[in-house]
Amino acid sequence: MRRFVRIAPQRKMLRERLSNLRRFSSADRGPGSIKSSNTNLALYLGGVALCTLGLSYAAVPLYQAFCQATGYGGTVQTVKEEKLEKISSGKRGEREIIINFDAGTGIGMPWKFKPLQQAVQLVTGETVLAFYNAENPTDKPMTGVATYNVTPMKAGLYFNKVQCFCFHEQRLQGKENVDMPVFFFIDNEFEEDPRMDDVHEITLSYTFFPIEDDDDEA
Repeated sequence: MRRFVRIAPQRKMLRERLSNLRRFSSADRGPGSIKSSNTNLALYLGGVALCTLGLSYAAVPLYQAFCQATGYGGTVQTVKEEKLEKISSGKRGEREIIINFDAGTGIGMPWKFKPLQQAVQLVTGETVLAFYNAENPTDKPMTGVATYNVTPMKAGLYFNKVQCFCFHEQRLQGKENVDMPVFFFIDNEFEEDPRMDDVHEITLSYTFFPIEDDDDEA
């Protein structure tokens, strides 16, 4: 089973900032200047820490909006109502594509999570309904949220989701088992992009992460 790991951009930003600070040598400064510099450095690092903490809390909605708008990281596109109507009334394409389904869980998530079909074959412009299954094997209710992407990443621009459970909190009671639908299609423009000539299979991957909930702690 494939897993996808993202490196937090905040760490790279912090390393670059510290590298720039090291360029200023304290050898050419007097005691007062060194003390002032140390104070400024402490304040700076404190500000970076607070900024990083804030970005961590905002990461999910910001990353979701950015990726859905651009397809960055293989994230699929969100379908607008007018586009769906155009696809529904238009003809299907001729290019056949195999869609593989992958599922995983993040650290600390005890749920059992899997796709109910390993793969489907479709043509561009054809809408498909697939299902994933999630089970909470514990005796306590838990809340989770799923992220998703597709590989190869360049195909994300043409992978359109109409409806799915991603980025929405899902709460399961103890021992509860639910099926969750994913409704999607591959845009007809996929056939016209020469960069897609070597793409014959696409993998849709979901990963469930635990979310702390006030009710869970009660």
